[in-house]
Amino acid sequence: MTDAFHDHTHDEAPQEAHAEVASPKAMGITLILMVLGVLAVIIILVAYFDSFMSNYRAEIDETSALSAPTWEEKQAVLAKLDTYGWVDAETARQPLELAMDQVIAEYNGN
Repeated sequence: MTDAFHDHTHDEAPQEAHAEVASPKAMGITLILMVLGVLAVIIILVAYFDSFMSNYRAEIDETSALSAPTWEEKQAVLAKLDTYGWVDAETARQPLELAMDQVIAEYNGN
């Protein structure tokens, strides 16, 4: 089965093929629109990224929400440095200042 493009008599001149010759004007307009579209997407992404990073930096600088778990762990470790206790069944822990004083005394030969 053929379409209407192929239906012509022998007396008629052959019909010109559809889109046989590309239109430079249409191709130029398409290129310009594509370039503008890509630039628009890049501008939108840059604006979004700047906004996101600005909000993220503000959250880091103005709150302690992101550092709260680390802060709590640091306080727990610092509390252990100032107390006596057992590390395991054979190792005892003593305050850091006392340990430093003992090491200095040992190096001084006392």
